[in-house]
Amino acid sequence: MKLNRITTSVAFVAAAASIFSAGAANAMTLRADLLDTFGQYVNEEGNLFTDASLKQLNPGSLSWNGVDPIDVFFVDEGAGFRSSLDYSINGGQKVTLFDDISSTDSVLSEQDGPLDLGEGRRVGAFSGPTSIDFFLNANSKFDDTPYVYGADAAANPDGLQHMVAFEYYDDVEDQFWTIIGFEDLYGELGATGSPNQDSDRDFNDVVFAVRGVQGEDVAKTPEPSALLAFMGLGLAGGLKQLRRKSETA
Repeated sequence: MKLNRITTSVAFVAAAASIFSAGAANAMTLRADLLDTFGQYVNEEGNLFTDASLKQLNPGSLSWNGVDPIDVFFVDEGAGFRSSLDYSINGGQKVTLFDDISSTDSVLSEQDGPLDLGEGRRVGAFSGPTSIDFFLNANSKFDDTPYVYGADAAANPDGLQHMVAFEYYDDVEDQFWTIIGFEDLYGELGATGSPNQDSDRDFNDVVFAVRGVQGEDVAKTPEPSALLAFMGLGLAGGLKQLRRKSETA
């Protein structure tokens, strides 16, 4: 968030007050226009989540911006997995933020999905430089030993990139958001070196919007694994293949 904002504007005050709706102490709702804007990135299966107008961030470089509390909002999901989202502060213990990422209103609707689109959770503010990492536990609702995917491709079970991040500037609130998207399906390198065998690499299976964080421009800190993943995106398409485990209630 910029520090030189004009706080005397009545319009700004009204907009700022509307970014969250009242609810439980740790429950928040994303502003409706932002939800619509971010929701467009949950595309049809096989269509890459990307936007040339946004600055792409290195998802492994996210840190607290030192001003705003870190808040994470569920935007939408469009895959059959019922996953959970964890976060870790300064490489510490993982904490579950959303334990069942599904909704009756999502692109791929779940009749018992517990979340509302735009529903948020507060991580909080910190003292001093603070890094934050996010992890998707793929299909954890039905899988006792889910694959866990984070920003570090080398640490992922398939050695591939599973998370992307983009910076979005909201001129209504004069603040920056980070939009993160996950690919939830295990992939393998094909014979040609393409990472699209067994996974469509669309990075839009689950999308979140995060305020209170900042990150480094991916162009300045390229990750070879991430670049390799994008090289093969032209070969991806269609529906995902059958999930590695059938969902059982």
